[in-house]
Amino acid sequence: MGGLTRPALLAAALALTLTACGSKGSAPLPTFQPTVAPPSGQAAAALDEITLRGDLIDVSALPSGFTALPDPPPGSTSGAGSTTNPSQCAKVLAAIADQVPGATGQAAAQFGGNDFASVDVDAASYPNGMAAQAFSTVQSLVRECAKYSGKDADGTNVEFRAGGLDQPQAGNASTAFQLNTTSQGLTLHTVVNVVLVGSTVVQIAWSDSKQPDLKQLTTITTAQVRKLQGAAGP
Repeated sequence: MGGLTRPALLAAALALTLTACGSKGSAPLPTFQPTVAPPSGQAAAALDEITLRGDLIDVSALPSGFTALPDPPPGSTSGAGSTTNPSQCAKVLAAIADQVPGATGQAAAQFGGNDFASVDVDAASYPNGMAAQAFSTVQSLVRECAKYSGKDADGTNVEFRAGGLDQPQAGNASTAFQLNTTSQGLTLHTVVNVVLVGSTVVQIAWSDSKQPDLKQLTTITTAQVRKLQGAAGP
């Protein structure tokens, strides 16, 4: 990902779809699902970066057509590009550890697919039961940012619309949402699961020029939760 932020990367991918097959326009999104209250008092030990990276999924958990990409440098997924309004919405889709400081370890994996599709998996592990707080913080932020705007590095206007997403519950607690990133009349679609697993919060984001397959998102999420449960215990 180099030095680009994740929302800036979304905008860059969107720019590529101007010469490809991006969706035209942005239909209204569903309302958010009810707020999920995470369980308190999780006793799972926090994970370090090496352990956490080893327990992220690999390309075998993804649909055919995806390939593994180099890991992003630490901190490269924070922020939202050159400008964002409201400013707090800059952290939507940022790395969990950047949204909520205090993690003992953070890790990320990236995968690229056909027609500019991408799957990004980001996780952060917290000590002393802080993971539940981190989960709630991430969940609350996106609800504050149902509609926001920004500019990419070239000054092009980008509009963001967030809404609810119907996904099965996973891990100790989970929430899902979708984000449409629109510029010059074309839209990039992102669907996201955020899951609490023991001491870890993991964010799985699938972006595509068309609506991603929600059943496949569920399958990817299930595989990731199983790996984390094997590391963090019940």
